Amino acid sequence: MTDIFETLRDHALERTKKAPDDDFLVRGMWQVELAFRPNPDERTFQYTFWVVMTKGQGACYCTGDDERGRELVGTDARDLFKDKTCISIAALDSVYASLPRRPVAVHEIVGNPVEKTPARTRVITDEAERLLSGVKNPVVVNVGVVGNVIRELKSRGCELLATDLERDIVGTEVHGVKVEDGYKTVEYVRRADLAIVTGMTIATDSLGLIVEAAQESDTRVLVFAETGANFGEEYCRTIGIDAVVSEPFPFYIFQGVSRLEVYRR
Repeated sequence: MTDIFETLRDHALERTKKAPDDDFLVRGMWQVELAFRPNPDERTFQYTFWVVMTKGQGACYCTGDDERGRELVGTDARDLFKDKTCISIAALDSVYASLPRRPVAVHEIVGNPVEKTPARTRVITDEAERLLSGVKNPVVVNVGVVGNVIRELKSRGCELLATDLERDIVGTEVHGVKVEDGYKTVEYVRRADLAIVTGMTIATDSLGLIVEAAQESDTRVLVFAETGANFGEEYCRTIGIDAVVSEPFPFYIFQGVSRLEVYRR
């Protein structure tokens, strides 16, 4: 199985060899705790994430694996991702944010989170529909449950499966779809025509397993990424992920303008 974090790290180090070191100094770090429910169709998201700012900004939702913090301001971000932790992923994401990238489509969504949620959902589900073109009676697994995505894809005639690592949601039903424990993810990916996968899977060590299972079973993979949003082009080019809907910070949960970038293999 490919170590995706290691691959991303090695490519970043190679691509930044000749860039000014000043571009990669950590200028700021933020730890954000949130509880967020944009509308009644969605569950309450309760998470913590880190934002690391160098020349660009990167983010990662936390798994509680890194107690470092403000003392890292002023260091070279490239020194932070020797080992994979939530802060390391956010630092690596900030480095990729400073590198040139070429999305195939860009969507700017404007307003408050209530107004932005339907637009974000459409971008994700339209990309899913493109990947499912020609598939009759498609089966889709949502890894990292997003209720609005499940509702919309059900309305478009898809059969939905769902898995999550969040204990509070496992065993519940979301729009009639039972949420199974994350240990069933690989099994469900093998059953599905398309896996719609949260970017946080790189932090939970499950993205590599998902990609491997998808390649073995001819399942397409669509990643929707707040965590590691700036990895989108590299995911498609190097890892073999079919499509990525990237959402660089600031996310749709904040009022104002959010940018969604679409990458395809």
